[in-house]
Formats: sequence, structure tokens, C-alpha cells
Amino acid sequence: MKEKLIETNNGKIFYYTDILSSQDPTVVFLHGLSSNHTTWLNAAEILRKNNTNSIAPDLRGHGLSDKTKKRTLYSFSVFSDDIKKIIDNEGLSKIILVGYSYGGSIAIDFAIRYPEVMDGLILISANHVSPFKYRGINFLSPLAYYFLNALAFIFLWQKRKNYYYYRQGQSKGYWHSVWVGLNTMPLAVNFWMLSRMLLINFKNIISLIKAPTLIIRAEGDPFLTEAETKDIAKAIKNAKIIIPEHGSHFLASRSQNEIAEIIVGFVKGRFVAGEIDRK
Repeated sequence: MKEKLIETNNGKIFYYTDILSSQDPTVVFLHGLSSNHTTWLNAAEILRKNNTNSIAPDLRGHGLSDKTKKRTLYSFSVFSDDIKKIIDNEGLSKIILVGYSYGGSIAIDFAIRYPEVMDGLILISANHVSPFKYRGINFLSPLAYYFLNALAFIFLWQKRKNYYYYRQGQSKGYWHSVWVGLNTMPLAVNFWMLSRMLLINFKNIISLIKAPTLIIRAEGDPFLTEAETKDIAKAIKNAKIIIPEHGSHFLASRSQNEIAEIIVGFVKGRFVAGEIDRK
């Protein structure tokens, strides 16, 4: 993929493109927390073989993109504005937005803010409210929120010239990926972003999404419940659920080929709203 960047008022955002033809659909991939664009390299290659353009940014705070330790720069609205600048820079008018985990929550925010550029939406392991809510422990969300922000304040002293650029797909397991992920970005930024997930609430506005939407949840996902998945699909009028037989939240990084094939099917129009597919 070709490396590019945009200059924003709050630092540089790097992104990677594989544009075959401006006449073909363009899929924009958003990775999860503590990751980078390499989450999507396999998927981008499969899309290329199917004549589909792709763009994958390193989200703010990740990869080569700006890592300024300023809490307000890590709101969903700022992430959405960064993505819109990339789309404008590429001269795109319609996109299919794919968001994974934390990137999926950003994708929800973007789809609500910029419906005019949305040709489709794919949410993978993505929450629309605090993950605690559907586990019956939402009363812990405010406590965890303030705890994580306190940790972020403690780690503001952290100074590094370089951060490890982690290539997804090389993980040796969950805890290894967590450890490596913490070395790819400032700890304060990581904790700020985690804290925002605890107070996230798109419940009353997610119905504003009108684009065809595919919701993918692993059968054994510990963070995204089947009840929440169904509520998201119910709120978005033109939505479909796919549930792969997989025991992890980490679908995009651990089931890359399967996810890519599902995305290709969506791009090619093999989509019937309202159905639930179990694979």
C-alpha cells in the first residue's frame, strides 16, 4: 500500500492506499486500539484481487500518526474529522467504512456525522454503548472511567522518541498482543481512549445511520454480547448480522481471510438486510 499523510491542525495523520480505479468502490478500514493499519494488509490484498480500492489509516495516537498527549484530541469527533480529511484528500464521494473494535465505535460516530459519503458500513466486534452495560455492571463504568483517567495523568511523564511499530498477525496470544500494544503508543493516550469506551452511548442516535450495515460478532466475543448486536441491528433499519464460529473478540486480526471474504461479499452486493448468518 502507498504511504501518504495529511496535515491537520493537531499533527500529521498517516494513511495507506491501494487505489486501482476511481470508478470502483473504496473501502476505508479502521483498526482497533493499540494497533495500526497492518491489521488490514491481508484484507487489502484480497480486495485488490477483487478490483476493490482500499484505504487504511494509522489512527491518531497509533502507528506513525500524531501522538500528542492532549486528552481532547482523542474524542470520537476528532477521529471522525481525521477520516473525513483523508476522504476529501483522496477526492472520494462514497465509501464503505469498515470499523473493528474501537475503530468500529469510531465508524458509528463517523456514519452519523457524515451520512452523505456513506455507501455502506461494516462493524466488526464494535460496541455502541459501554461494554459493561450488557453485562449488568454498568454502575462500574464511571468508576473505571475516572480510574483510567487517573492512570493517564500519572503516565503523562512518559517520554519516548520512538514507539514500536507492531505488525498485526504476528501476535503470540492475547497477553502478548496487549503487552506489545502498550509499547506502540503513549500509555496516557491508551488509557484516555479506553476510558472513553466506558461512557460511550450511541443508543439514541444510532438509528440515524441509513447506509446498508453489516454487523459481525464472534460467537464467543466477551465484550460484545449477542443482545447488544441484535439491538444495534434493530436500531439500524438496513442491517444484517453475521456470527462466525470464533471464540475471540479479535476477529480482524485472527480471522483475516474469513473477514476479508465477508467484506468482499458485502462490496459485491451479496447482502440481504434482516437476516442472521451463523458461519
